[in-house]
Amino acid sequence: MKEVSRDLVLKNNNLVTKANSLIEMSYRLGVTEQKILLCIASNIKPTDQDFQTYTLSIKDFCKVIGSTSRNAYAEVDKITQNLMDKSFVFYNSEEKRTRINWLSKATYNTNEGTVTVRFDPDLKPFFLALSEKFTRYKLKNILNLRSSHSIRMFELLKSYEGLSERTFTVDELREKLGLEGKYDVWNNFKQRVLQHTQKEIEAKTDISFTFVPLKKGRTVEKVKFLIKANPSKSNSNLELKSEVIEVVQIDEEPELMEIHQASLRSGVNIGRSKIKEWLVSHKKDSIIEAIKMVGIRKNIKYPVPYITKILDAQAKEVIETIELDPIEQMIQEFIYEKTPKKKMKVVKALPDFLIEMDAIEKFAGKLPFEEAVSLWEKRKADIISIIRENRKNAQITY
Repeated sequence: MKEVSRDLVLKNNNLVTKANSLIEMSYRLGVTEQKILLCIASNIKPTDQDFQTYTLSIKDFCKVIGSTSRNAYAEVDKITQNLMDKSFVFYNSEEKRTRINWLSKATYNTNEGTVTVRFDPDLKPFFLALSEKFTRYKLKNILNLRSSHSIRMFELLKSYEGLSERTFTVDELREKLGLEGKYDVWNNFKQRVLQHTQKEIEAKTDISFTFVPLKKGRTVEKVKFLIKANPSKSNSNLELKSEVIEVVQIDEEPELMEIHQASLRSGVNIGRSKIKEWLVSHKKDSIIEAIKMVGIRKNIKYPVPYITKILDAQAKEVIETIELDPIEQMIQEFIYEKTPKKKMKVVKALPDFLIEMDAIEKFAGKLPFEEAVSLWEKRKADIISIIRENRKNAQITY
C-alpha cells in the first residue's frame, strides 16, 4: 500500500512553532539544512498528533530560498540524505543522554523532481501539541537569511523578544551557534559573527538587536543583547523572494502569541481569552510591561487582577501600584517609589536606615505608629531585597 504524503506548502505566512528547549540546544546545521527542517516544521498543524510525510518540490523550494544553482536537484538530495545521518544530543526527562536524528525518512523521487521527508518520531515533544514554553514565528523571517548563524541567532533572540534582553557568556554563545573552537579572538567574533548577523537580521526579519560586551578585567566574558520589534519588517512587506501558491491556513494573532509567551517567561500562564480582552483597550507593549512587573514581584498572589488594575490605572494616567490587600498595596507602592522608572547609567545605593525611615513614615500615614514599626520589622528583609534587586536591574551595564 502506497504511503499517503502531504505536499509541503511554502506559504508566506506559514508559522514555525518550536519548543524553547530545542532552540536552546547546541547543534551544527548548514543554512539550507535548517531551512528544509523549518519548512517542514511550518507545515505541522496544531491538531496533528503525529508527524506526517511530506513531499517537497525541489523547484518550488529553490525559488523560495532564491537558489539558481544548476545542481539544485542533486544538492537538495544530498542535503536531505545528510539530515538522515545528522543528529543532536540532549538529556531526556529521565536525565539520560539521548541522541536523536532529524529525519526518519528522505526519499529522492528522480522522475518527479521531489523529495519525500518525515521528521524522526523522537522529535514529537519539540513540535507537536505545544501549549507552553515555545516560540512561534513566521517562516518568511528565515527564508531570506543567508547565514546559518543568522538563523540560529534569530531564534535565540526571538524566544526572548518579550523580555527585551538576553545575556550569554561568549563561550555559551559560540556553542549554541555551533562555533566551538572558532573565532577565539573577540574582535573576529564580533565582526564576522555578531555584526554580520545583526545587519542581516535587522534587514530581513521582524526583530532587531544591539549588543553590549561585558568585560571581566580586560577580557570580554559575556554579551548582552537588547532585543526589539522591527516594525518595518513585521507586516506583509517582508516578502519571499518568489511567488508561491497561496492556501488557506489558520493564523494565530501575532500580538496575542507574543504576550502569551511573555507571560510564560515571567512565570504567569495567562489564558488567550484574557489577553484578547486586554488588547481591546490596551496596547501590546503596556500589557507586556505589566506582566514583567508581576514577574519581578514574586509575592503577588493574584497576578491577573493585579495586571488588569495596573492597565486600567495606566489608561487613566494614574501612577500607582495596585494590590487587592491594602497592606500589600501600601508595601508595593513604597517599593515602586524606590524603583527607578527607566534605565540609568548610575543608580545610587540606598542605605538600609534610609529605606527604613521612609518606609515607617509611609506606613504610619495609614497605620498607628506602633503597627507601622511592627509591619516594617516583619517585612523589612523582603522589602530591602526587592528594592536592591530593582535598582540593580535599572542600572545600565557595559
